Amino acid sequence: MQQIELQPKEEKINLKNVIAKYLYKWPWFVASIIICLAVAFIYLRYSIPKYQSKTTLKFDKKQNDLSSALADLDNLGIGLGNSDELKGEAAIVNSRPLLMQVVQNLNLNVEYFSAGDIKDSQLFGRTPITAKVLSYTTEKFVKFEYTLTDLKGDQFILNNAKKKEIVGKFNIPIKLDFGTIVLQRNSDLVVGSKYKIIFWSPIERVKKLEKTIQINIPDEKAMLMDISLVGSLPEKSEAILNEITRQYNLDGQRDKNLQAQNTQEFIDKRLEVITKDLSGVENQKEDFQNRNRIVDLQAQAELALQNTSENTKVLLQQQAQLDLLNSLSGEASKGNNQLMPSNLGLNPSLEQTISQYNSLIISRNKTLKQATNENPAIIEMNKEIASLKEVIRDNIREQKQTVQTGISQLQNQIKTSNNVIEKVPGQSKVYRGIERQQNLKEQLFLFLLQKREENAINLSVDVPKAKIVNPAFTEDIPVSPKKEIILPGALLLGLLIPFAVLYLLFLLDDKIYSREDIKERSGLGVLVDIPSLSDTENHLVQKNDFSELAEAFRVLVSNLKFVLPVKDSAKVIMVTSSVKGEGKTLVSVNLALTIANKNARALLIGSDIRNPQIQRYDDEPVKRKGLTEFLYDESVNVDELVHTSTTNPYCDVIYAGAIPPNPQELLSNGRYQKLIEQMSSRYTYIIIDSAPLMLVSDTLSIADTADATLYVVRSGVSKNILIDFANDLVKDSKLSNVSFVINDVSRRAGGYGYNYSYGYGYSQTKDNKSWWSKIFKS
Repeated sequence: MQQIELQPKEEKINLKNVIAKYLYKWPWFVASIIICLAVAFIYLRYSIPKYQSKTTLKFDKKQNDLSSALADLDNLGIGLGNSDELKGEAAIVNSRPLLMQVVQNLNLNVEYFSAGDIKDSQLFGRTPITAKVLSYTTEKFVKFEYTLTDLKGDQFILNNAKKKEIVGKFNIPIKLDFGTIVLQRNSDLVVGSKYKIIFWSPIERVKKLEKTIQINIPDEKAMLMDISLVGSLPEKSEAILNEITRQYNLDGQRDKNLQAQNTQEFIDKRLEVITKDLSGVENQKEDFQNRNRIVDLQAQAELALQNTSENTKVLLQQQAQLDLLNSLSGEASKGNNQLMPSNLGLNPSLEQTISQYNSLIISRNKTLKQATNENPAIIEMNKEIASLKEVIRDNIREQKQTVQTGISQLQNQIKTSNNVIEKVPGQSKVYRGIERQQNLKEQLFLFLLQKREENAINLSVDVPKAKIVNPAFTEDIPVSPKKEIILPGALLLGLLIPFAVLYLLFLLDDKIYSREDIKERSGLGVLVDIPSLSDTENHLVQKNDFSELAEAFRVLVSNLKFVLPVKDSAKVIMVTSSVKGEGKTLVSVNLALTIANKNARALLIGSDIRNPQIQRYDDEPVKRKGLTEFLYDESVNVDELVHTSTTNPYCDVIYAGAIPPNPQELLSNGRYQKLIEQMSSRYTYIIIDSAPLMLVSDTLSIADTADATLYVVRSGVSKNILIDFANDLVKDSKLSNVSFVINDVSRRAGGYGYNYSYGYGYSQTKDNKSWWSKIFKS
């Protein structure tokens, strides 16, 4: 027996074969691409394009708003000074109260559509009809849809989703499922047209705007904010964005006015309080001045100091004059013979009297030099001198009294001024405290008056909270659907879908399709690929046959010459397979018809006595004796079993005969080997059509009679595991000289990538299949 050492082959990826497997299925790729592109074109044709609308706002870093009226009070500059505050303003733009106002002003809770055969066209702006919701009977709803039909004058009919008809008139309120509405008819209304009206819950519209409105801050330092909205109607999106910016500025203006009013009230209240406080301080100052007889404390203090200084100087002069008078009084008390001091700066009358007195003394003294004391002239002079002396003493006394009185007055004045000066520090402290309070109240009063005017000016100036840099505008290119993305995407998807499906099928596919599949798993040779045949084609090789089937079996016969041993007796060829349905009987019959010729007769033995199939190819289905009868009845002559084929006269057939109850025992009783020995001298080739190896063990009982074994596998039917099964049989020496024959190989690609052709251009068979069957046949 042939001993073949089977070694596991290293698995290598043949990129060419892999690509060929997918190219073999090219019709599926074409069909998938056509379908995907068709779906893409239909989608682009009937989908509603959506455009992006955008507006841009700019904020000042320090806004000139009413908060500046109190900026000096709290020393805080209120305005958009950083990005966090800008993000806070973004939250205000997308806040629900503001969006609710937008929904109400634009009546966004009502949508209008012009009904079409395939799709409805939304209307906005100047619509043929206008619906206004007067009141809601329920707030817990999403939407209600109505169809407006049957326009007759001012009368109309509304149909809801439940096909309920509601008859109403224009400009007259009607009750619907969710509340009361009124419909108004516009000049653009076309009689006979069909319109749809959808009433949304306002909060649902607000929620949708929250999701669709996008706010972007492109440059925080530039204090810019982009507000964008994607919608199918550019004019509607632009109206929404413009209304949002308008409501945002109005909201800021309302906040500004509210804050201004609060500021005004605060300033007025503070002015009232400050006025009372200022009046109280002024009364306190007046009372202090009245009690202390103060007009100007500083001036009065300076005057007191000046008076004290001047009075002190005068007092010193008076005291000096008093001392002179006292000295002069002493001189006056002395005798009448001495002169008295003069020119002392005293009273002029006194000075004159002293001068007369001194003159008489001098005259008397001169006269005494010439006369005596008894001289009448001397006596008369003495009398005058004594009289003048008395007058001098009287003047001195009077002068002394006058000086003493002046001294007393000066001392009193100095004492009074000193008392005033002593009170000044205490009065000054109290007075400065009162003046300080007065000045503070006056400054605060003037400050509040100034701020009240500033607040009034700011309140009267209407400055928007944010400057609209770009009013709402819409991009020319739609956001969706994007033709430049959808069409290539559809093409790519058309390629990926069949590729993914085929990849999965190939991944899960464990069947054999070509000789490459066998070579990957076995070292045994492959002699031939039998082409696939349709039911209408002839399955038998005929005389002078040049069909693909005939050419394939001629190739098989040629290859067998290199496998069969050289011997004088008949060469025995056993045809088997793993399971039923792989085509071993087809191979056996056609091999016998092809190999038999005038110089080499062939015998076909139907050895599958459990499930005989050779009679299927017999034109005369007459019950004949066969192998079974020969095996269990020794009296049967072998010549009774042999029948000549009507297709090829050089080919004889021994049919399987009746189906026995014990096939295994019959095949192993030794009679089968005797039959082969007996026929070996009469035929050149003996072909054995045996039973499947995996199902029964009958074939192994007669395998020792074969010179070569043809192991048939069917392309697209046989599984890879059957190759491993065949390898195990060879490895265990249960089969010898084994070669594979691949049956039912597709004409188109020879089994995923092998384009074998056996007709060589002169095939007599004509393929009349439809193009559809040709494309989609696996």
